[in-house]
Amino acid sequence: MPSSPETLIWGIHPVYEALRSNPGLVREIITQGRPGSGKIQEIIDLARQRKIPVSTPTRLPQPAGGLHANHQGVMARLKGFPTCNLEDLLNGPGEITPTLVALDSIQDPHNLGAIIRSAAAAGAAGIIIPKDRSAPLEGAAAKVAAGAMGRVRICRVTNLADSLKQLKEAGYWIYGADGLHGQNLHDTDLSGKLCLVIGSEGKGLRPLVRQQCDFLVAIPMSGLVESLNASVAAGVMLFEVVRQKNAAGRNLREKA
Repeated sequence: MPSSPETLIWGIHPVYEALRSNPGLVREIITQGRPGSGKIQEIIDLARQRKIPVSTPTRLPQPAGGLHANHQGVMARLKGFPTCNLEDLLNGPGEITPTLVALDSIQDPHNLGAIIRSAAAAGAAGIIIPKDRSAPLEGAAAKVAAGAMGRVRICRVTNLADSLKQLKEAGYWIYGADGLHGQNLHDTDLSGKLCLVIGSEGKGLRPLVRQQCDFLVAIPMSGLVESLNASVAAGVMLFEVVRQKNAAGRNLREKA
């Protein structure tokens, strides 16, 4: 299975979750100062149980790009986040009516991390991101995802529009988020096998990606706010899918 390049993650929750759920990805734990007790000590103890080196340098490493990191006194050096190709994602185990999320040019790592967290919480089968025009799967995204990166499959593709076409051939309905031209989200049947496509923070869906969408959907707004942040919109849409699929499941059980 391919992975992203070696990277750093930071913060108590992301580091602990990486050690707990994906210890094979962790090369090293890096702590600042004397650990003492509490969660950092738990991280150190868990790392030692997994035979993962723990270092305590005078200064913690600086993330790539010089980003300010709220590291909470602990970092982990990873081999890279595991990713899969589209064929593996489609052939993997999952629900009868799985939900996928495709991200078109989401370049803010905080939005990427928040969407991953929402997708994991909503039970999505996977997230599809392009190899280019996407925020990296690195520490900033992992920090916001709060440990969810190891709980949902992430698929990297070369061409998102072509990948959506493959999904359609595999029986998926494609729903693109469009706050200006989409039909009401709550009036749209989202109970089947589907992929939600979330566009970039500024420009939304690119034309070639939009062309592959079977439906465009919009979150109804009060009029006081014109649009939502991409990650907030993704969360609202995902849990509307959850609501509808749960309702459809109840209806089937009642008829049985």
